[in-house]
Parts: sequence; structure tokens; C-alpha cells
Amino acid sequence: MSDPADYARSHWRQFESPEEHAERVEAAERDAGWYFAQATKAQRQTYTDTMAFLRGFSGPIWERRRAAAQATWEQTTAGAAALFNITADEIMRDGEMSEATRLAWDVLIDQAEHAPAPFTPTTHHQAQAGL
Repeated sequence: MSDPADYARSHWRQFESPEEHAERVEAAERDAGWYFAQATKAQRQTYTDTMAFLRGFSGPIWERRRAAAQATWEQTTAGAAALFNITADEIMRDGEMSEATRLAWDVLIDQAEHAPAPFTPTTHHQAQAGL
């Protein structure tokens, strides 16, 4: 799927009002979002911890480090984000996700639960001021 919002623009039902369609989109995103959250707990915690650590910085250093944290979040959650879009699309189209998509989530969540703990910066790991 080229545009993540395609599922929101597609899959209108005959005689569906804009409000009803919006409710279905919201429900699909809520359901897909639950799986996304389960599969990205470690990445979310790392991102949250990193942003908390960065509160002590300002100016260009903060901007560079914030951009790096956001890039890391996007890179490490790209698979889950793509699966989120597939899930929301299937729910909008079929009213439920397929067994193949459910299995993909199960595998992704299982991998996340068994992955080594990610590095989280602390005050003991402050990088050089020039970074």
C-alpha cells in the first residue's frame, strides 16, 4: 500500500454516512493500534527514556539528538507500522483481520518479547558535547 491513509479513503460501504465511515476508521485504527503497541513496547520505552534524557539539552545538540531518536523510532518500528496499515485496511475491507495478518502480529510480538533489552541512555552515558 503506497499511502498509509488509503484505508481511510477506501472501503466506503453503500449508504454509509461520513460519520459511520469515520467511526469504522477509528475502530480499525484502535484495533490495529493495540497490536502495534504490543509489538513496539520496547521501542516505545527506549524512545520515551531517550526523550526524558534529552530534556537536559537544548539548542542544536537537542535538535540533532531528538532527530536521531525519532529516526531510530521510525526505523525500528517500520515493520509494525506497515503491518498496522495492512491490519487497518483488512478491518475496513472485511470487518476483521486475516489469519495471515494475525499470525504476522503474533510473530512480531513474540520476537519483541524475546528481543534483548534495548540500550537506554542515562546520565552515565552522556555523549561528547560536539555530537
